Amino acid sequence: MADTYRSSNRKRTTESALPARSTRHGVELAAAGVLAAAALLTLILSCDILLLPPTGFPEDGPNPRSTPTGTIEYLFRAYEDKRIDLFTELLPKNGTYRFFISPDYSDAYAATHSTDAIIARIEEGQYAYVTPGNYYYWGHESELAKHRRLFSMADVIEFTEYPIVNEHNFRYRIDENSDTTHVEVRTTAGELCIGFRDTLYCTQKEGQSQIFLLERETDRKTGDKLWVIKDWFDLNSI
Repeated sequence: MADTYRSSNRKRTTESALPARSTRHGVELAAAGVLAAAALLTLILSCDILLLPPTGFPEDGPNPRSTPTGTIEYLFRAYEDKRIDLFTELLPKNGTYRFFISPDYSDAYAATHSTDAIIARIEEGQYAYVTPGNYYYWGHESELAKHRRLFSMADVIEFTEYPIVNEHNFRYRIDENSDTTHVEVRTTAGELCIGFRDTLYCTQKEGQSQIFLLERETDRKTGDKLWVIKDWFDLNSI
């Protein structure tokens, strides 16, 4: 999630924060990467983003990141509230986070941001929902920088339709002690809109797919095992 939750986007001009839907325009690959990953701003601000909905879960009670679903909802909240502190909590403290750019526009991004884009090979069976191949990605610090810009510059971030999270499709990884170490989460559909002054950029509803590989990390304050996002793939189609 990152400079955008990156995905292809539609550009609308607006007279209010969230106006009526207008004509769909072509993907803009200028200066920009959700919860990014992610394309929404990958194609506009050097900030690729594309993501999900707000939840408003209570502050008291179990930490939302104690479950995979709660972790994705935490990401939704970080975007809707434009809170970099919440987003930062979702990334591993060891700095191993990676956001993988959608193959549909990865070459264009890499050509514009060559110092930012790194290529990695995904092998057969490495992920349940990711097709083997070469993917461009950026890392922890780049992702935080993109989100700081996004959250500070956007006038509004809102989901007009939330992505679908189906727990029945979660894929868990178990170690030799039968402990769950990782879970692969897939979200589909949804529409995220980001407003800048009089213009609204929206991701397309159809063809959306975001893959999150979550891992458990020990909270330094409480000692609880909480989920963080290790890898995030934007698999949106243009």
